[in-house]
Amino acid sequence: MNQTIHIKASQDFEEEISTKDLNFHPVLKDIEHIFLLFLLSAKALSLFETQNILSSDINFSQILKKYNALTGLEIKKDPNSPIHTTKLNILKEMIFLGKAMAILMYDFILASKYNSILNKESDIQFLKYIRNGAAHNNKFNMKDEQGAWKVDEGETIEWHNKKIDKDLHGKKVFPNFVSIIDMILLANEISKKLTRIDKKQ
Repeated sequence: MNQTIHIKASQDFEEEISTKDLNFHPVLKDIEHIFLLFLLSAKALSLFETQNILSSDINFSQILKKYNALTGLEIKKDPNSPIHTTKLNILKEMIFLGKAMAILMYDFILASKYNSILNKESDIQFLKYIRNGAAHNNKFNMKDEQGAWKVDEGETIEWHNKKIDKDLHGKKVFPNFVSIIDMILLANEISKKLTRIDKKQ
């Protein structure tokens, strides 16, 4: 697997992440682990050799069949060379993991000693709305329980080129507005903030 993932989340937001050097703050370490496990498992299950091993194991063969069917996994191997090509669709898995990351990330920060320092900052507020949408049927809910708007007319919560406002009410969060890659970029930035806070204390 290439150790550097080049990410272009949008036309005006480009960042490069090296999986080799990825090292989140302890508060967000589980987010890093989830992402690396996702990359490794997707790669491993796309290998002809892994498929052969698991398909011959009675404990995993049925699970493997289900995974292959859900992702539409196809592996084509050239009989005259070690090269093979893999096709699969893991969009549903990426949406699920993106939602899980958003929920966990916000809740980890909320339960940490850093919450009182960071909770008013724009990236944490942005994460809060992503987390709430992810936890509630993957749709933005810009109203409170009494039906009042959580944001004022013209107000936006911004992170890089992404803006959350009243117009997003009822719209999908993942993958229409953000992705699993956005969650890693956001976690990486927040992790750096947490590290800077530690150094000052």
